[in-house]
Amino acid sequence: MRLRILFAIVFPLWFTSVSAAERIYSEEVATSFIINHPDPDVIRWGKQTNHFTWQAGYIMFAMEKLWRMTNDSTYLNYVRRYVDQNVDAEGHVPVFSSRALDNFIPGYACLLLYELTGEQRYARAAETIRRGFDDYPRNAQGIFYHSRTIPQLWVDGVFMGQIFLARYAKTMGHPEDFEEVVKQIQGLIRLCGRPDGLLYHGWAERGKGGWAKDEDHHSPEVWSEGLGWGAVLLADVFDYLPANQPGREQLMDALRHMCQGLKDCQDSRTGLWCQVVDKPDEAGNWNETSGSAMFTYLLQTAINKGYIPAADYQPVVDRAYQGLVSKAVRNSDGGYNLIDCSSIGIKGSYQAYISQPREISTYAAFGSFIIGTGIVEHHFRFHFPGTVYATDYKQGKVIRLDGGQVTWQHDAPLSNDLSLLPNGHLLFTTGKGVLELDGQGDTVFCYRSDCHVFACQRLQNGNTFVGECEKGRLLEVSPKGRIVRMVSILPKGASADDMAFIRNARRLPNGHYLVAHYRGEKAVEYDARGRAVWSVSTPGCAHSVIRLENGNTLVSIADANKNPRIEEYSPDGRLVWQLTNDDLPDRPLRFMSGMQYLEGRGLLLTNWQGHGNQATQPHMLLINRDKHIVCTLPMTKGVRTISNVAVVPETMK
Repeated sequence: MRLRILFAIVFPLWFTSVSAAERIYSEEVATSFIINHPDPDVIRWGKQTNHFTWQAGYIMFAMEKLWRMTNDSTYLNYVRRYVDQNVDAEGHVPVFSSRALDNFIPGYACLLLYELTGEQRYARAAETIRRGFDDYPRNAQGIFYHSRTIPQLWVDGVFMGQIFLARYAKTMGHPEDFEEVVKQIQGLIRLCGRPDGLLYHGWAERGKGGWAKDEDHHSPEVWSEGLGWGAVLLADVFDYLPANQPGREQLMDALRHMCQGLKDCQDSRTGLWCQVVDKPDEAGNWNETSGSAMFTYLLQTAINKGYIPAADYQPVVDRAYQGLVSKAVRNSDGGYNLIDCSSIGIKGSYQAYISQPREISTYAAFGSFIIGTGIVEHHFRFHFPGTVYATDYKQGKVIRLDGGQVTWQHDAPLSNDLSLLPNGHLLFTTGKGVLELDGQGDTVFCYRSDCHVFACQRLQNGNTFVGECEKGRLLEVSPKGRIVRMVSILPKGASADDMAFIRNARRLPNGHYLVAHYRGEKAVEYDARGRAVWSVSTPGCAHSVIRLENGNTLVSIADANKNPRIEEYSPDGRLVWQLTNDDLPDRPLRFMSGMQYLEGRGLLLTNWQGHGNQATQPHMLLINRDKHIVCTLPMTKGVRTISNVAVVPETMK
């Protein structure tokens, strides 16, 4: 192992602002849309009278996602207004018709309102929409027709119906419906799928589609927006399917195959995808906005959730995003138009697809643009930059990650604390001791204890601070491993076998000690004689502590009361700032453990994934003072449960 040489860094107070934010196109475009459509019931095509169908349903789908990304109630209130204008006090939905799969997706918003409020009228509305499937027509293979009057399979219809049914099955407690969801998506892949992972837009039994002329009965080309509906469906359906659902792995394979197919046919010049997706170099083909946004959403979602590797796909997303925002053009009233859109039916030839007019500001494009740019701008930025060292507590390792990928590891049972030293060495706990490795991986310092050690720190005088847990001892150990100072903080009469007495701890410049008492659920400052001189109560189990330059104290609080959080206390013990799941999209905090400052960036938090089943939240989050997520590390190959982190500063630009 060769550790990077570090220079002494003095981190400022962690509320240092991050660099100036780029334009947030997702919010600007969504706000522009709401201003131009203040009554969501006007969202419908031309002279169409039915507004309880896919155009409005998809916009509500997008607004919900933006609300979750931003916590801005503007978007949730827009969804609520739409639902409340169409669901009466008894839960009736008089405008719903099961005539077409397009009409099912507004039920997705009804389920949201039921999840948030528990009001039975929303549940009854969802039940009404669900019953629309009971007598819905199917083809000979059991796959739903696009509508009762169009006996064909269209990708968009599968999305509209199955994204609703998947959420319904989970929210309403009908697991038997998951089998239908899997069946419908498997049928789509079987009938419309291609060897490159992409999908033809439609399929029809012979004689039921003028374009279905060959023996495969599928439409002739891969149309951008048509494929996009399948991309969004695969991106989100795993949020609902149980982990052990039969057929789930086949769908996951399809997602990964589609991502690879999209990567292979991305327009190298613009970063977008073309109207006919798999032929970017063919004459007359052009970049289409709605499908490109949907593909961006799929790829970033798949990266975020650990389905595909960030190292391979984040550059694809970054190029796509830059191309995508070029399609948002300011209009005369200060709002936005989206150019180069295409919302059409199935066509019979390549020429027919590329010769379609380039539409402006279609509803599908607005919904797709919002989710495609939003997930890049607001959601977890899982492309984790730079080099970090981390303690993998469950795996019993210290590891190095470069750009989010594990590149080195060393045995360290129950390791819970580490730091990079100015000379480039790595100092870390090893369950019942402390180890220091030099740049070649050789041991240059070792301390062994007969109890658990969860805290270590190199002091300015060259000695090492060690926190012995069960013994309740705060030690100063010389470079030769000899104890030269010992302070006991174990209360009289307390048990000496409590593995949770001390978690992380630090020696302060004034000679005092700042200690996180895990089971004691408090953070305490002790003087040089072991007397408590400052204390705050931290229900939920204190894990790590940091004393800021202004005298305030940051405490990471685990998960014992189901409220993992970061709290900041003033010298007089007042709570002056906190970060909880209520502040963040998708409630990503599971168990707050380690923390480190990053100059000019914010606070890097580790999110331990233990206690119960393996979680899907990010292992690490970089968050600024305004509670915005800068980037995160998702579930990653070679990583199980990160409990602390140390960053190579010059690599985190």
